[in-house]
Amino acid sequence: MTKPDTLWGPRHRPVMTALISIIAIASYNNLAATAVLPDIGDDLGRINLLPWVITIELLTSAVAVLAAGPIVDSAGVRKTFQFAGIGFMITSIIVAVAPSMPALIAARAVQGIFAGGVMTVATAGIGVAIPSALRPRAFAAISTVWGVMGVLGPAIAAVLVAVSSWRAIFVANIPVTAIALLIGWNELPDRRVTEPQGVQSPAPESGKRIDGVGLVLVTVITAATLSLTAATPVVVIGGALAMVAGVWIYRWWAQRNPEPILRLPHLSALRYRSVHLTSMAVLAAGVGINSLLPLYIRGVRQQSTTVAAFSVLYMTVGWTAGAWLSSQLQDRWRGETVSVVGSVIAFPAAVAVAVVIHLDASLPFVYLTFVCLGMGVGTITSTGAAVLQNRTELSEMGRLNGAHQFLRTISLTVGIAAVAAITLAVVNHRVGDVEAVRELLSDDPESVPAGLINALSDGYAWAATAAAAMAAVTVPAAVHLFRTRRHHISSAP
Repeated sequence: MTKPDTLWGPRHRPVMTALISIIAIASYNNLAATAVLPDIGDDLGRINLLPWVITIELLTSAVAVLAAGPIVDSAGVRKTFQFAGIGFMITSIIVAVAPSMPALIAARAVQGIFAGGVMTVATAGIGVAIPSALRPRAFAAISTVWGVMGVLGPAIAAVLVAVSSWRAIFVANIPVTAIALLIGWNELPDRRVTEPQGVQSPAPESGKRIDGVGLVLVTVITAATLSLTAATPVVVIGGALAMVAGVWIYRWWAQRNPEPILRLPHLSALRYRSVHLTSMAVLAAGVGINSLLPLYIRGVRQQSTTVAAFSVLYMTVGWTAGAWLSSQLQDRWRGETVSVVGSVIAFPAAVAVAVVIHLDASLPFVYLTFVCLGMGVGTITSTGAAVLQNRTELSEMGRLNGAHQFLRTISLTVGIAAVAAITLAVVNHRVGDVEAVRELLSDDPESVPAGLINALSDGYAWAATAAAAMAAVTVPAAVHLFRTRRHHISSAP
């Protein structure tokens, strides 16, 4: 009698171990960087540029996942990871030695290119190597890594900052990435996998060229979208015009190019678009407001560097719990139904976050609302990833995952930028100098302008309100996904 296929059985254990090591790279890099934002601002100044330490890496990684998608489809998961992992190690060194805020942002931009390749490998690896019945548990396992790193990442960051400086957290990327490369070098799937029934899936076509024109157009659209959060009206208007023109030109180009970098059906097809939208909305809301939580805890609540670093933990713990909940519910219900459950959790939780920030509630209540918001994020994103992969062919798994990861990264990039723009705009309006926030981040502030703490608190509260509005989009999107479930045509084995 044949034993049932399990996620951690001999067949899938090596690949899952490799994929988990890959996720550890991305999760540590993002969570640790967010945790030490106050320390970076205190050391390098230029507070108005501080959000770009996070957003620029996300922006370039969003574009990189599109280029990585066809590379995965042609060269395979293994070779793509080998290249991206080595590049990520090298750029981590460059980031660690950056002498100024502009130099740090430039280095993070390059790092994001390789980080995007790493993330594409992680999601596409599940679609290529794991059968559809086990994918919900695979995504739950990967989200658990985010939860574990949610504890370890800030803890490591806090220790490294106390012993050395914020630069040490990027140096720590090197051994983490080296271990992942060692594990995944030979275990990750190449171009061809064998399905459970013993029939080999067709190998993706090789030798396809990356759509360079399309990649440039997408980069322009991405940068233009991010510019919409700028405080300068001229920049906003110019960004809006560039975005509209870029979208129109890219649509024209994609309709005439047999292999565009971003296939329009992967964005607009009925079976994909609601999955994209639910994940985009919840990530913009959750990751956006969570990104400045350490700054709020350090500057407004006047807590220590360690407490501020650990504040990113709470939403991550909720995210992990939501991913686990998603995997359990999908054993009984269809993913479309579970997405509705996630939206019912996420939207009220986002509203609760805004309320407790406005009311200056005690920190335990603040942290509790972030845990609940994280549950909504984890439920929706894990479910959406599984549903999406069950609706696409193996031969397009890299491109489809690249498109979805691109949209997700763009949404959380815009979410972070919007939260930062709103928060700092209020500070600038009230105090007249955003750079004054640096005084709040110092261990021994000398001359904090009057009203600065209240300005930063109010700015973050209004940013939380905007995040709640973003989270509201998950409800109609999830309902639409549920209503269109009959159109689902599974292409999974």
